[in-house]
Order: sequence, then structure tokens, then C-alpha cells
Amino acid sequence: MAVSPTKKHGKTTYYFEVRVNLDKLMAIDQQNESFKAQVFLEATLRYPPQVCDDDDADVLTIFQRATVENSLAKPEDDGHPELKFQRATKNSLAKWDIWEENGRPKLAMRRQDPVRKAPLQFVWLIHGEFGEELELQNFPFDVQDLTVMIRFGWPCKDDRVQVRFIDAGKSEVFLNVFCLKNAWTQPEAVDVQFGFTKTKGEKLEQFPLIRIRCQVGRKPKFYLVNVILPVASIVLASASSLAVSHDMGGRLGATLTLLLTAVAYKYLVAEMVPRISYNTMLDWYVLVCWAFLLAMVLENCFVKGNQPKVCVIFSVLFGVFNVGFAVRAHCIYNSERQRLKKVPSPQPPSAGYRNFRKNACFDSESDTDENESDCEDDFNMEDPQGLTLTEEDVKLLEKNNMSPMSSRSTASGCIRN
Repeated sequence: MAVSPTKKHGKTTYYFEVRVNLDKLMAIDQQNESFKAQVFLEATLRYPPQVCDDDDADVLTIFQRATVENSLAKPEDDGHPELKFQRATKNSLAKWDIWEENGRPKLAMRRQDPVRKAPLQFVWLIHGEFGEELELQNFPFDVQDLTVMIRFGWPCKDDRVQVRFIDAGKSEVFLNVFCLKNAWTQPEAVDVQFGFTKTKGEKLEQFPLIRIRCQVGRKPKFYLVNVILPVASIVLASASSLAVSHDMGGRLGATLTLLLTAVAYKYLVAEMVPRISYNTMLDWYVLVCWAFLLAMVLENCFVKGNQPKVCVIFSVLFGVFNVGFAVRAHCIYNSERQRLKKVPSPQPPSAGYRNFRKNACFDSESDTDENESDCEDDFNMEDPQGLTLTEEDVKLLEKNNMSPMSSRSTASGCIRN
């Protein structure tokens, strides 16, 4: 163990470089809004190079307390395991301490070795079923985010050792198992972001989070062939009732039979998605087709005799609707697929460290972004202690041989305000 870096006004902050691999993606359960996957996470100590003896137990406890927020495992399978710690021998280069629960690995740690310059490293293999709120407004032309949220049960307090994370830029999709090739596109990248839990009161504690996210795009051919094409054919077939000149009962019988067939397809569409309070794009298509069938029923009741003009108007209107739907679907499909190709944005630097760099007269200037403090519902990217650093920030610390605690104290006035 090395001597602790300079400390001011609190404990040491340790920065770990994070690498994530998406190993397996087995299933997406649309009804229950969940997915099954396996994720490999590796956290390697970056700065300071080594953990001091006084902080060793605290750093280990931080990783032991990590839980998966959106895991759907049973409590007895995903609770806090009673981890046993074993020290590695002094001459070991890659000695791993592994904790297990119910026969599956939870956390592995490789001890730091100052002689061989082997850094402290934690490895976590996360696998199971995870909850995900699906966004189905554009179904079946949609793209879905699949997220694994890791929460570290160690509060952000000034009187405790703190851990922060840096994106190593080496995360990738390396799927050994992908069982969804016929229904979904394979994810192209893994987005890793670091944040904190939200709190509505100043007295409530906040905890670090790691959000691992990938995106998959749905292949809509199944729904085009098995839903949209048959429903469109039903509406066009209803125009055949106009060929019956004087038999109103026969005309209504044919149209109502087709209307009931469309109702059956609506139930089929409803079974494809969870019970949501909004209509999907496929729902709107079926509902508009219902409106055309209802218009045909009213025509059969109030228009007597053979009306070729009515048939032409009906066919033209339905054709215009389908062309408009096809154009809209094509635009949505292309825009959704563009999301799959975007490179994840880098982690924004903390406000406190930006001001510290400015006051320290470093050559590089950081650009403020209006979206830096943008937060999602359960994910807050604003560091309550102002300790979050980017890759460039850590390089500056290593170059100048400075302590993250000294930078924090320099910018403390800005952070507190």
C-alpha cells in the first residue's frame, strides 16, 4: 500500500476507470416490460495509483454494497450477500478474491501489487432479468433502450472515503449469445454514464449510480405482414358490398362481418403490447381502418342503389391514408435508426472542477454546455460534492501530481453555492 495523497477538509477520493462488455442478450419480454442479459463490468483504480491502508476497508465495502436497481430477481437471490474477504499473498500478481451467493459469482477483486504495478481491480458479472419501461409510441417501428442501473450503497458525505468513476472508452458489445436476431437488430454500442440518486430534500443522502445502456431496434416485417396487410385487405374488401344494388340486408351483412374481423385483429394487436395508457402507431392504424369500415356501414344504410362514385371516393381516400401512413412510418423508422448510430456523449465535468481549472490557470478551457445538468427521472448527473472528473481532468491531476482533495477545497466555494 502507498502513502495517501494530500488531504484537505475530508477523506480521499479514488477514481476508478470503468469498462463494460455486453456479453449476452437472451430475451425481451414485451408484456412484462423486462429483458434478460449478462453484463461484464470491470473497475480499475486510476488515481491515485494505490489505496492507502486506512481506506482499504472502506473502498472494499463500497463495491460490496453495490446492487442492481432494476433487477427483477427474488429478494433472496439478489440481496446483500455476506461476503468473506481473503487477502492475497504478497507475491501474487493476479490473485482474485471471489464472493459467491447461491452458487453464482457476485464480485471478484484483484489485489493491488506495488512491486509489479498491478492496480486494484474489481470485476462484476451481472446477469439476470431487468425491468425496463418500454416506449411504444412508435411501435412497431420503435427503438428501445435496455438499461442496467447499479447503485452503490455508500452515501456522498464529506467525512467518508469517496469513489468516483471514469469512462475508460473501451466498453463494447461482445455478444456471445444473441437470441433475438429475427425480431431485433443487434446493439452496436454500450453507453456508460455515471450519476447520483435524486433527492427532494437537502437532508436526504445521495448515492453513486452507474447506468449501462444499449439500444436495439425492432424489425417491423412481422407486423406489416401479419397485421397491417390483412387489416388493409379487410377494408378494401368491404367495398365489394357496393356491388349489391338493392339488397340492403346482404350489403350490411357483408360489411358487419368484415367489421367483426377487424375487431378480432384489434384484440390481437392489444395482446402484443403491455397494458399502456396511450395508443401505439399500430393502434392508430387499426382504429382508422375501423372508421373506414364504419363509414361503409353507414353508406349501406343511407345510400340506396349502386353508387360507383362512392366506391371510387372510398378507395381514393383509403389509398391516400395508406400512403400517408407509409411515409410517416418510413420517417419514424429512419429517425429511430439514427439513434442507434449516434456515439454516446462524454461525461460532463463537474462545475467545481471547471472553476478550479480556471483559477489554477491551466491552459485548457472547458466549454459550458446548457445540457450538462440535464437529469432524467431517476438519474441525476450533478455531483453533490463536485468530485466528478473527466478523463482529461484526471490526466491533468496525474501530470501535475495533485490530489483530488486539494482541487475540491479550491473550488469548494463554488460547489457549496
